Amino acid sequence: MLRTKRLAHLVCLALGAVALYRLAAVDAEGTLRVEIRDKASGRPTPAMVCITSLADGKWRTPPDGRVDSGYSTVRNFYQAFDWKPGDIGPVRLTNGDYKDNDTRSSIYEKLSAYPYWREPAAYFVSAPFTIMLPAGRWRLAVAKGTEFVPVSEEFEIAAGQRRQRRVDLARWVDMPRQGWYSGDDHVHYPRLKPADDEFLMTWTQAEDLHVANIVRMGDIKRTYFEQARYGPESRFVRGNYALVTGQEDPRTDIAEQGHTLALNIRRPVRDTSRYHLYDVMFDGIRAQGGLTGYAHTAWATEWYRRQRPELFPGWDASLNVVRGKIDFLEILQFRKLGLEDYYDFLSLGFRLTASAGSDLPWGASIGEARVYAYTGPNFSVDAWFEAVRNGHTFVTNGPMLAFSVDRSIPGDEMKAAPDATLHVRATAWAHPAVGAPKTLEIVSDGEVLRTAESAAPGKSELKLEFKLEAGHSRWIAARVRSHNGALAHTTPVYVSVPGAGPDPETRRRLVAKRLKALDFIAGRLRDARFTREYAAGEVDALTERLEEARRRYLALARR
Repeated sequence: MLRTKRLAHLVCLALGAVALYRLAAVDAEGTLRVEIRDKASGRPTPAMVCITSLADGKWRTPPDGRVDSGYSTVRNFYQAFDWKPGDIGPVRLTNGDYKDNDTRSSIYEKLSAYPYWREPAAYFVSAPFTIMLPAGRWRLAVAKGTEFVPVSEEFEIAAGQRRQRRVDLARWVDMPRQGWYSGDDHVHYPRLKPADDEFLMTWTQAEDLHVANIVRMGDIKRTYFEQARYGPESRFVRGNYALVTGQEDPRTDIAEQGHTLALNIRRPVRDTSRYHLYDVMFDGIRAQGGLTGYAHTAWATEWYRRQRPELFPGWDASLNVVRGKIDFLEILQFRKLGLEDYYDFLSLGFRLTASAGSDLPWGASIGEARVYAYTGPNFSVDAWFEAVRNGHTFVTNGPMLAFSVDRSIPGDEMKAAPDATLHVRATAWAHPAVGAPKTLEIVSDGEVLRTAESAAPGKSELKLEFKLEAGHSRWIAARVRSHNGALAHTTPVYVSVPGAGPDPETRRRLVAKRLKALDFIAGRLRDARFTREYAAGEVDALTERLEEARRRYLALARR
């Protein structure tokens, strides 16, 4: 009996100690309540958030900031998240070099996913939230795409304290009022049930992105990120925000044939018996009225040639751009702007829209790199895709660009006499917290015509305006780099001067470069190790396409 009483006494003491510990722990914490509103309307608005400890540099997520929260990896996205309206979004790593493509793409190379974001992570919120935080010093960061001024402020929370914070997000620019609407050509996520649409719509609104192209991905073995619907019925529209289904397929090694994109499709085009004949997909999608292009041209050439200088990454473009199969190239992604192939093809006379995409979940967030398309005052999904088709675009991850030649905007063709005077205007601007422009350049046929520079990170605008004699047929575009490394680039204006083509020596040099790429492809097609997954007849069919491309390039050299 005595032993039983003693044991009961010890249990009571232990339970009391646990209770006291819990009370002490609660006393060592505070509570923060956060509301995020659109300053113009005063209404709550979805946004991207991170709450970071100034003591250890780690992030915390609602509702319990007493414990370290995990983060999402690429593999988490192959199935839909168990997300409900009001939940926070997946935690995305936005800084750090993890050297693990499942954790965070190594192509960022230590740079932040957003040029204006120094936090270790980000997640979206759509409603006011409360979070318990250990007593100490913290930083609250809030952003909403590139058109709002990001907010970052430090605060201290004491034990037992209850704090409230209202963040009013203000626009520094309203591009839709000027007729320009942002989009992302490359988002991966399964869309199989209404909850998936709600999840993606909340995220796109948190990033203030107007058109998110949700693309099913494929390889020769199978498809991923499945979509329940295609065509106009697949669209999920809320106000002037939209989700639209597309495909990234066919898709072989980026260091070899490369990855394709198809946007605004009515149904997938996928034939594994002719999988390596990319033009089968291009022709099928275009017959539906969709748009075709190549992904990853923003970084593939630079990235792979560091390892093997003799490579021609994404070599399929050398076959199909010259054959007139392509509408756009994805030239901005992962903080990288890829211009080598883009400029080469433009200078050979091909018209290609500049596009951009995040490649979520390899990218950190929807719309971190985006393409703006000019629809004018009447936005619709169809108008947006038509603007992309016509090249009325610029790409950016921060600064905005306005560019014209006479009255022509990006993507326009204008006819001019050789002695005609062209009036070139360009403005690059951004709030200093987003990325004030450092250099603004006007480029024609790959050569810089004029440059404006700013040594002051606080100066929000750069302008160029000058007159230029047309001289010969040429393309003219604008590009900008900000003090924080943000980038932007327009699709060109195409100046057509009858009877006066561009420099023939430049054209011959660029043709020789593409012929070298074709020789590289021919070598691959003779290598049985490389073609072991090719279906019967594909090598011969690709060889025929290669010879057609060669004839077209040689004809260009003779002009």
